[in-house]
Amino acid sequence: MLERISNGKLAGLFMPEPRVLWSLCEAVILMALAVAMGLWLREEDPLTLIGTFRWVLLVPILLALRYGSLLGVFGMLCLVASWFVLTALGFYPGMEFPESTMLGGFVITLICGEFADMWRVKLMRADSAASYALERLQNLTQRYVLLRLSHDRLEENLLIKPYTVRDALVRLRDLTLDESDKVRLPAADDLIHMLAEYCQLQRAALYRVVDGVIDDEPAAKLGENRPLERDNDLLQHALDNRLLAHIQQHDHDSHYHGQYLVAAPIINSGGALIGVMVIERLPFLSINYENLQLLSVLLNFYADVVHAGDEVDDMLDRWPTMPFRIASELAALVRLREGSRVDTSLTLFVADDSEQAGLILDALARGLRSLDLAWWVNDNALMIMMPMTGESSLEGFVLRTEKWLADEYAFMSLRQAGVQFYYRHLDQREAMEQVAELLEAAGV
Repeated sequence: MLERISNGKLAGLFMPEPRVLWSLCEAVILMALAVAMGLWLREEDPLTLIGTFRWVLLVPILLALRYGSLLGVFGMLCLVASWFVLTALGFYPGMEFPESTMLGGFVITLICGEFADMWRVKLMRADSAASYALERLQNLTQRYVLLRLSHDRLEENLLIKPYTVRDALVRLRDLTLDESDKVRLPAADDLIHMLAEYCQLQRAALYRVVDGVIDDEPAAKLGENRPLERDNDLLQHALDNRLLAHIQQHDHDSHYHGQYLVAAPIINSGGALIGVMVIERLPFLSINYENLQLLSVLLNFYADVVHAGDEVDDMLDRWPTMPFRIASELAALVRLREGSRVDTSLTLFVADDSEQAGLILDALARGLRSLDLAWWVNDNALMIMMPMTGESSLEGFVLRTEKWLADEYAFMSLRQAGVQFYYRHLDQREAMEQVAELLEAAGV
């Protein structure tokens, strides 16, 4: 029904478009046909004015119902004109002008015309309302279709790649890594299979780089790979610029026909090139900025963990009690902060000499999140490294800690419990400098 009204079919049947000339001609033609039919059926009374129902009044009434009051009045004027024409031709001899019939016809025609005008307005309103409702329905239908497609795409992406950077960093920690430089790419098989899950790799290989020379034999491979193509343009571009390179880069030669889709050097924060990954097969939709950025971040984080570099050695020399994992990951996280905007916070809790404050520090050290690492600077100072934690996340951590204190120890704040709290968010400066600033601010 809405569609018929919006298309104008139903409205056009009862209230056609107002075409003045055609409606006037229609009124004249209908009246002429009515008079002609009267002459054929009742030659002595063609206007049905004597001794019967005034059937001729139906013509102006129908015109009024169809076109409105004005056309109905025009139809009555045509009827009056027909009377004078017929009397001039000799019909109705000696009969006076039927005033009551004509006057009653005018009144009935005006009533019918007013009724038609009222319903014309209602039909126009219904037409407008139906058109608006149909337009809204079409818009809602289109939005629903887009929402369903978006939901399907998100569900597909979740099934294909149900991981986050946090999950990736946790799994990198769990790999069996050799913390010395004797093994160039430790746990390479575990690394390449993890990258296959996170970045949808189908065919790839990891090669060691020793003194700037790539080994012929891969340290790990995924799928059946062809031998290393040393003169590959994409590989040379990645090694020369020390950045990940892929075939969709704008500055790459459009006539490239090499076997590699992506080439990614593995470089630690000290700038040492320890390996390179080449990818021969990758889903087309996976060659996008987010996926390739995640690949580069994970490779560089891996390099910083397994080959820490001089910066980590300097931190371990300055603070012998610092765990190697914290030192290596601090260097890696500073690099992530600079290149990928991954936030990291350092928190320092300094307790006084009371037994209650020491118990609180012990509880904080036991209640670390999955990515957090703790370092006992001394017996009364605990530093917690909190990767993937920005300002809002740190505020949430402090609020949860204070609520825990209120529930367990009836303290309203850390200061009331005898624990001083210091923090800082890592920036692009060297990790050792930022740790030193935090320790100096706390007087440790």
